[in-house]
Amino acid sequence: MHASSAPGSVRPRGHDVSLPSGPAPDGGADPSPLQLFDRACRRLLRRGPEFAETVVERIRAEVPYYADPVLAPPDVRRNVAIGIRHALEACVDPSRIVDVERSTRDLGMRRAEQGRPLDEVLHAFRVAGSEVWSGIISVVERDGLGDTRQLVHVAELVWKSNDRDAVLVADAYRQVVEGVASRHTERVRLILAALLETRNEPEFTRNAAAILDLPLDGRFAVAVVGATPPYGRAPESIPEIRGIRILRHICGRRDVLVAHLGDRPLDALASGLAAGPGFRIGISPVVQGLQSLARARDMAGLALRTCRADGEVARLDSRLSEGLLISRPDLSAELAHGVLRPMYDLEPADRDTLFDTVGIWIENGGSAVQAARHMLCHRNTVLNRLRRFEQITGLTLTRPRDLVQLTLALDAHRLLGPAAALGTTDERNTLPTA
Repeated sequence: MHASSAPGSVRPRGHDVSLPSGPAPDGGADPSPLQLFDRACRRLLRRGPEFAETVVERIRAEVPYYADPVLAPPDVRRNVAIGIRHALEACVDPSRIVDVERSTRDLGMRRAEQGRPLDEVLHAFRVAGSEVWSGIISVVERDGLGDTRQLVHVAELVWKSNDRDAVLVADAYRQVVEGVASRHTERVRLILAALLETRNEPEFTRNAAAILDLPLDGRFAVAVVGATPPYGRAPESIPEIRGIRILRHICGRRDVLVAHLGDRPLDALASGLAAGPGFRIGISPVVQGLQSLARARDMAGLALRTCRADGEVARLDSRLSEGLLISRPDLSAELAHGVLRPMYDLEPADRDTLFDTVGIWIENGGSAVQAARHMLCHRNTVLNRLRRFEQITGLTLTRPRDLVQLTLALDAHRLLGPAAALGTTDERNTLPTA
């Protein structure tokens, strides 16, 4: 953290009376407040570097930040000298006000680019302005230029001018800070996009880790948030989960969330994400290192494509078989067609009943009793339906290989729809890509 300083303009800007450049009129009359102010500014201009050094010492005495040789900007003396000269010149020649405004804005911009804190910049700026005003009073007293009480009439104008110059400093500072922040945000976006979309060179990944302030070999997971029509985009806010830092990358109608898990489990990320109406979320398994983010994004995309309803949060590590099917929809469609095609010779209601029975029986661990309880029917009803299913498909449900094939075929049927079993699926339009 650093700071900077320069005095403000002490010209009574905005006053509708031009300041005289010569001495008071003959006849012994006391000078007017503006004439006295003009004379004092000219005397201070002659002191030049000597007076500027006095201002620098005052700044260092009242602003501890500037007393620190490490934190203080190295160009303080130069900027103070330039600022004082421009301010005093503008006091005796109103046309020089453009120099004050230019140097004031330059100061604000330079200190922002150097990363000096704005509060310290403004503190030093106002201390410098106060010291210039004290210098004007002192030179009037020391050189016997007139009654210092007359300066009261210009004091308000002087300090209003100083405040306006401080506003110029702050505005210029903030404009630069906003620009730097915007450029940094864009840089972060591009770097994150590169990490997520390609396999990068080790040097790029190391540089990305430094810029993103992420550990090169940390534990990461990626979540993809997808919006379904008629909903538009995913929410703008980034989820806050204790102990997990999340970076957000916008990709079309989807948000990609990169989560640095630290030592937190994947469960913490999954439980902290809520899909809400019109949205679905897919989460990758844990990967090690930034170089694995592209792979994690692919896996999160697969997990998202296993979602069957809005509001669902799908973890790929609990849906690996479905992920396999989605990664090759052409083969999955062939499997569904080869196993389930005969079922489509039945009446739709009959077919749906058999599909539901087999699915519930599998979900209940192959227990006809549990399936019957779930379906509110007799155990023998479930067994009869299972035997009928075997007869139609030619599978034997007590044979492990047939059961695996059937389970995968049913998953493909749920994911790809009836067209897969009927052999009419266009693999290009089967599932959305991640």
